[in-house]
Amino acid sequence: MRSSYLVSVFIPVYNGEKYLKETLLSIINQTYSNLEILLVDDSSTDSSLEILNNFASKDNRIQVFKKENGGTVPKSINFIMPHFKGDFFYYSSQDDVFSEDLIEKMVNRQIETQADTVLPDMEFYFEDKNDNKKIVGLNHDRNIILSGRKALIESLNWNIHGFALFRMSLFKKEFFPEDAFDSDEYVTRKLFLKSNKVVFSEGTFYYRQDNSNAVTKKFSKKNFYVLNTYKKLYELLKENNLEKKIIFEHQFILLRIYLRLLTKSNRFIFALKNDKSEIQSYLSQFKKDNFNSQFYLENIHYAIKKCKVRFIIFIILFQIPLFLKLVSIYYKKT
Repeated sequence: MRSSYLVSVFIPVYNGEKYLKETLLSIINQTYSNLEILLVDDSSTDSSLEILNNFASKDNRIQVFKKENGGTVPKSINFIMPHFKGDFFYYSSQDDVFSEDLIEKMVNRQIETQADTVLPDMEFYFEDKNDNKKIVGLNHDRNIILSGRKALIESLNWNIHGFALFRMSLFKKEFFPEDAFDSDEYVTRKLFLKSNKVVFSEGTFYYRQDNSNAVTKKFSKKNFYVLNTYKKLYELLKENNLEKKIIFEHQFILLRIYLRLLTKSNRFIFALKNDKSEIQSYLSQFKKDNFNSQFYLENIHYAIKKCKVRFIIFIILFQIPLFLKLVSIYYKKT
């Protein structure tokens, strides 16, 4: 096996002491050893930084960085990007777990195929369950090779996941938007699109789902800005001339997310007094910019042409104030 490739593993950390040791042990004990492990502590208030420094003192592949609390993963990625020296990049949260052969299997598959991007198996990991859902290849086929464009399309509905070994050169001139929540959902799709090909390997990435303190499990003001991510993704689809059906479906998703967040803004308890007015102003402007007359005309025309009755009714009702009240009642029950 060729081991000259340096793989940069990046983990952003904030108050992750509960699972951090397990995550780091799974990385330092990889059967593939040519790693640099870059850990960014976002001003944790628990023992996370102490744990990181303790691991770094015993393994010279680990580098620990500390930054002022920014509250989002994109800020940590943009902060650490200039420090990467690897040929390939791999991301993990502070509570995920690697099978011991994860990186070795991905690197071997990359050498075999010369692909820019390699996806291992991924398990939605609950520690106390034995029947966790897994994503294996595309429809359980690890031998299939996808174009970057096809990978983007398959990722939209999570037919494939995004925890990939990416060639580092794909990140050239990339910036993770800091005005959006979950902006990695957008950038990952851009990286797929830029890839010469996307392939699949053995090895398992355990994507933890049972950490109630994970950022993705807690709702706060910043979650409302996920609309910015989906808007950027919509623009990416349009710029690259994907099928109208795909663009149409994404707009419908964007509209549903907007409605859900609009109703949530009316009953969510914000941390600061001014947060509610900030979010309501943001949502109002977002509606004005994205669900205007052009949006209605373009999509109703397409919906009629394709006999999308449900969408036609939805768009018509969306213009009636009473509809928003009914939507609010619906989302309170769901």
